[in-house]
Amino acid sequence: MVTRNYKINSNRIAGMNYYYRNYSRDYMLKAIKNNGIQNIELWTCPQHYFVNNSGREDISTLKKSIQETGLKIICITPQQGNPNPFNLAARGENLIENTFYYFKNIIETAYELDVKYISINPGWDYYDEPISVAWNRSVNMCKRIAEYASDYRINFVVEALQPEESHIVSSISDLYKYLDNVGNSNVFINIDLGAMARNQETIEQYFHVFTDKIRHCHFVDGDPIGHLAWGDGVRNPGKDFEIFNEFNYKGYFSFEFAQSRYFRNPKLVEEKAMLNLKSYFL
Repeated sequence: MVTRNYKINSNRIAGMNYYYRNYSRDYMLKAIKNNGIQNIELWTCPQHYFVNNSGREDISTLKKSIQETGLKIICITPQQGNPNPFNLAARGENLIENTFYYFKNIIETAYELDVKYISINPGWDYYDEPISVAWNRSVNMCKRIAEYASDYRINFVVEALQPEESHIVSSISDLYKYLDNVGNSNVFINIDLGAMARNQETIEQYFHVFTDKIRHCHFVDGDPIGHLAWGDGVRNPGKDFEIFNEFNYKGYFSFEFAQSRYFRNPKLVEEKAMLNLKSYFL
């Protein structure tokens, strides 16, 4: 008889401040803690932690708040999608240099917070240029920031985007080629279940291609696509956990609930998600 290992330790779940964007940092941290979550993936929105190309907020207040709640930041996700100016495929000398300094500040923030992973995506292309041109800009910037991050022993995890978001990397084959072109040893894979479902791919396919290069997961429900809170879609979390366990995945599972309807009462949305996953926790 085959034993089905469909459970994980709940201390591998991470909340995310993305859906707490309309609340203060202190409220967000306390709410995540009160929902029984021990970790957080920090999205660098200015109301929770401000950083741009020219500087960043003093880290001491954030550190104090994190220590007081007992949470652990397990990953930092910079703001990097269109129309945000700083993304790996930025075009034009001025914007390219400002993008590098933005990620430089992100890397130094991660180092001071003792965070080992930064989640990135390949950026977005201009529709009036060949995709290959945007691809080359993205690869070159990824190489550059990865080299800088290596001095701090910081790793990147790259996720594919949905084709409506960017044409640079939106599939497993794109990701494989992208990592090969970048070539830095501190660049790994983040499985985003929302983008994965949109691209009609599976967790098994990711592991067959990338094996132990997979270090992070944006763990979301879908119907069948969409960055939904658990219970709002049709995915089977037990089956998902079973596959991750089968391939010996040791990373975290972050809640990237991205629907705007969640922003009004994110604590309740997160609480319900945890209740829907409760039977799959050890």
